[in-house]
Amino acid sequence: MKKNIIFLHLESLNHTIFNNRQWFPFTNKIYNQSLRFNNFISTATSSLMALSDLLHGDDNTLEHNTHLEENISIHRHCPALFDTLKQHGYTTAGMGYPKNWANVDAIWSETDTFNWYDTSKIMLAEMQQVVSRPEPFALYLWNLSSHLCYYDDIKKGGANSLERWQRGYQSMDFMVGQTIKMLLESQKLDNTIIVAFGDHGDDFWGHDFYGGYAHGIEPYTSLVHTPAFIFCPGMKSADLNHMVSMVDIYNTVLTLANVPSTSCDNKFFALTPQRKVCFSRNLFAQQKSQHQGSPLKKGYAITNEYFHLMKVDSKFKMFLWKTDPANQLDILTLLKDSKSGIPYLDLKKVDRQRMGGAHPHITHFFSADMAQVLADNFHHLQQQLDSWIDSKKSHK
Repeated sequence: MKKNIIFLHLESLNHTIFNNRQWFPFTNKIYNQSLRFNNFISTATSSLMALSDLLHGDDNTLEHNTHLEENISIHRHCPALFDTLKQHGYTTAGMGYPKNWANVDAIWSETDTFNWYDTSKIMLAEMQQVVSRPEPFALYLWNLSSHLCYYDDIKKGGANSLERWQRGYQSMDFMVGQTIKMLLESQKLDNTIIVAFGDHGDDFWGHDFYGGYAHGIEPYTSLVHTPAFIFCPGMKSADLNHMVSMVDIYNTVLTLANVPSTSCDNKFFALTPQRKVCFSRNLFAQQKSQHQGSPLKKGYAITNEYFHLMKVDSKFKMFLWKTDPANQLDILTLLKDSKSGIPYLDLKKVDRQRMGGAHPHITHFFSADMAQVLADNFHHLQQQLDSWIDSKKSHK
């Protein structure tokens, strides 16, 4: 018997926001029963790019485009995920609300359209019709209310911007709860795989105002370290601490659903520790940095268990993202080489700020052996990131 599949697109949700667990009672309940990807990294800092990467298991399908939000076309190297599921007997549908200003049809499917609804009530009624049928289904559910620019009735009820921001996540969590309730009432939860993921976070202008953009900016970990989990009947819940990328979900879902994999290059299976690094970016490879009045700088990043290396307009920055999740301290500014080529950490600025020199807090953390660790990781990650960037430039 084929397992049903439901994707929950958790709009604009990063780990920092998800840590407000009191906002997410329904999501928490299914999260605690799931396989939780603690080191999941989204491939992009905007929804459309992340969506395409997930649906194709490939972060190169849009790289030929020159504008982030205009006249987007797609170069598929393998079928879209829901097209593949449809070919194998699934009833498929993409469902979202409120209506998206952007058209995602070209990304979503070769032949089908993504369905947008004015209210959750209308969408849930359509969903009920699919769930009640005997044939297996695969649904993609997307509540946009947690995006800063979209509103439903729950979000509109907030008295001020902060309340409305919080209530957007409340609306998203309510959709999760309604979905679980529907599956329980139809007695299909025990035969349904649920895949949930945050597409990106928001930076809230902690690094610059960027003309007002809260996401779409360079891939700091506040934007790309997002929650992701899979509820799979028959599998015990667990914390999975290896690196997992957005593009790994494609092959993972097909494997869990016993659907033959396609000819796509990415064969990573998210449930096993195969991946050591993840990549992310904010603009297409053929898109220019700060072009035609845009404040957005082109940024690429590579992330491993402890380090996050970014390349922004040919300049490198590196962050210890587990200790510095907001990416405030570029540790490359501390890393120097002696005349003999031995790496060391320059803490002279810190020494000058305190009588008696740098406090033991920093000297114990940035001990002598740390310099070589930083230098080795920078060298290794730089090579991989530059190679990945070069491969992207060929997509025209």
